[in-house]
Amino acid sequence: MNVGTILTRTAKNFPEREGLVVDGQRLTFKQLNERVNRLANALLAKGLKKGDRVGLLFYNSLAYFESYLALYKAGLVWVRLNYRLSFSELINMMKDSQACSLIHGSEFKRVGDEICKELSSLKLRVHQGEGQGIDYENFLAFGSKEEPDVEVEEGDLCDIWYTSGTTGEPKGIMITHRNVLTCVQFLLSDVYWISEEDKLLTVGALSHAGSVRVLPFTLRGALNVLHKRFDPVEIFKTIEREKITDISTVPTMLFDLMDHPERQNYDLSSLKTITYAGAPTPVKRIKEALKIFGPILDQSFGQAESIITITHLPKHEHIVKDDPERERRLASVGREYPGVQIKVVNEEGEECKPGEIGEVITRSDLVMKGYWNRPEATAEVLKDGWLYTGDLGYQDEKGYLFLMDRKHGKIITGGLNVYPREVEEILAQNEAIAEACVFGIPDPKWGETITAAVTLRSDKTTSERELIEFCKSRLASYKSPKRIYILDSLPKNPYGKILQRELKKRFSIPR
Repeated sequence: MNVGTILTRTAKNFPEREGLVVDGQRLTFKQLNERVNRLANALLAKGLKKGDRVGLLFYNSLAYFESYLALYKAGLVWVRLNYRLSFSELINMMKDSQACSLIHGSEFKRVGDEICKELSSLKLRVHQGEGQGIDYENFLAFGSKEEPDVEVEEGDLCDIWYTSGTTGEPKGIMITHRNVLTCVQFLLSDVYWISEEDKLLTVGALSHAGSVRVLPFTLRGALNVLHKRFDPVEIFKTIEREKITDISTVPTMLFDLMDHPERQNYDLSSLKTITYAGAPTPVKRIKEALKIFGPILDQSFGQAESIITITHLPKHEHIVKDDPERERRLASVGREYPGVQIKVVNEEGEECKPGEIGEVITRSDLVMKGYWNRPEATAEVLKDGWLYTGDLGYQDEKGYLFLMDRKHGKIITGGLNVYPREVEEILAQNEAIAEACVFGIPDPKWGETITAAVTLRSDKTTSERELIEFCKSRLASYKSPKRIYILDSLPKNPYGKILQRELKKRFSIPR
């Protein structure tokens, strides 16, 4: 059993069922499986062998969907390249992973040229459109439509998934087929109650969580619909036209959908699940989303080192009904998935009592094999079978996990600990604020000064002074920001997470 056999099985069971819609193309599972097999066999015929690394660089597309499933079937390892990264970052990832081949979309001809110049050892370049290398559709014609003759097992490596680099140089996370298959099982058992009639719209990049989220729907014989990029109006149109039942977002996407002035012009009633994950979400905004979309929200917490799957707060626990305890838990990321263990530990590795803040650690078959060619970094986070996530938080008496911040994000001011999440929750209560990021900057007297950067909703205005007074009325004085910068936008990484370190660098003052 390997990840590629998910499609093999579904094509056998539902050959004529429509499986994928993207860029105006509609394919059955049989058609899709045959194209994936052709690509897998063509790669093997060109001399690639099990375990070889292959970089993929695409916008969401048919070719992207086919390419990573073909790598899985052929026993090749997918090097996940995100199109939002710079030339140097992409080249460094290809070099670091020792990738021998590159497959890319027509939009990335220039990037592909640069990678080929830097990597003279590259065996194969397959691309869409004109350019040096082999045309994608012509390449598929070389391969057989039969299942690839390769023994690919659960313990084999299938992905090198680079960290987002929010805390330093990106590291290659080694993911096995067993990790991905376990994730699919957990999502099917505890999040997605999928029928053959359901339809998932993927708007996030397949280079991140989207590639995993599509697999339970593929396994069930349900429909996957891909969008090239995030565009709220196109999303509304697709939901209405295709009767989409499920969509996965990060909080920034969810906010854009909620706040878009054209949302009310479309029929979104077919939606039955909106998953949001990737960053802490203010309770005020969660409650707004529930009013807009109804009780269909499902929150998930994880990280790439654990296939984005550690805890979740299911739909039924988003139903508050004037219950203050249930409302309080909207600030949590829920409890662990079945088959996942979590603990919160102090700096000595001892388990914290309920309410005590420590580092979140987890153990399951989701946890990565380690960091590619980085044994020291691996040893720092994998200890006695537990993954040390670097996230700080606490559990309440009933096991709900509340995240406070990343370990590096904690602010120490005047010898006191301040967790940005707490301040960001207060800022989010202000009607004028769309997004907020809180961070510390060096201060000669206090060690660090609490600082915030915010963006405003399009129909609202306010000032730094008004926002500071707003915080002072709701927080202890030492927790209140001393400066608040109102910006047009906040810097984000390719996965939609706000880059706290970029803001710290921008606004830091010399010691």
